Amino acid sequence: MLTKSGFDIHWRLLPLCLLLILIVSCGSKEQFTGTYKATAGDSPKQAEMVIELKANGAGIWRVSDEEIPFAWYIKGSELRVNTKGGGVIVGAIEKDTIHISLPGAKMMFFKRIQ
Repeated sequence: MLTKSGFDIHWRLLPLCLLLILIVSCGSKEQFTGTYKATAGDSPKQAEMVIELKANGAGIWRVSDEEIPFAWYIKGSELRVNTKGGGVIVGAIEKDTIHISLPGAKMMFFKRIQ
């Protein structure tokens, strides 16, 4: 049974634990923030594709002059992109490259440029 003083100590530790969880989760996300550009595909006329991952979990997918906003997070070694339509696109992260398999398309490779 917890005494009043023991109960108070536990409640004082709760904010510290929450802060530590926040620091750890932000640290892992920050290492992936930046701009990634798709490597050239088979077609020389392929539109330029760029993904920008921001520290706040927001992102922008640019194809030529079009910008598509999305939300993102890291789960293990995977990038998870939440689309506006409610879907999730999963990409594998290896050092400075993101590998994404888009529905109906081949594997896309995005290399970090910033």
